[in-house]
Amino acid sequence: MIRSWLNILAQLIGWLTGSLFMVIFCLYVVQITLRYVIGDTWLWTPDMVRLLFIWGVFLGATVLYAAKGHLTMDYFVRNLAPRKRATLDLCIDAVSAAFFVLLIVKGAEIATKRMRIPFDTWDIPTGYAYAAAPVCGALMLLFALDRIVAAIQYLNEEGK
Repeated sequence: MIRSWLNILAQLIGWLTGSLFMVIFCLYVVQITLRYVIGDTWLWTPDMVRLLFIWGVFLGATVLYAAKGHLTMDYFVRNLAPRKRATLDLCIDAVSAAFFVLLIVKGAEIATKRMRIPFDTWDIPTGYAYAAAPVCGALMLLFALDRIVAAIQYLNEEGK
């Protein structure tokens, strides 16, 4: 049940990430058109692109983590016995979960500090961009905990 909700969440995040990058592309097209055809420009565009890009990168990392899509060196891991591979996966996911907790705590700390600093052309705090770190850290932590539970269940069943 929980895994199906997490799969749906990963798909939604994937669609959101793709949409963010499409908006970034469209903003650049409009910016270039305005600059070279009309001779005018929107001053707020670079700040908006920066905000969307940061969120897009963190959300993209979340989707990759959920799909186990990050690059790995699996030459030796592929040759491990299933139980040893599951144990190694459990260790990797536990270390990842610890990193995600750190990302949540320190990311929230930095985002809070950046709430006093506005973007160059907006009166909107840059903390909203930095908030991507703790939010996506929390999302990745959910996926990591699901993997940890699945690995423990597998190891318990395998040990019987």
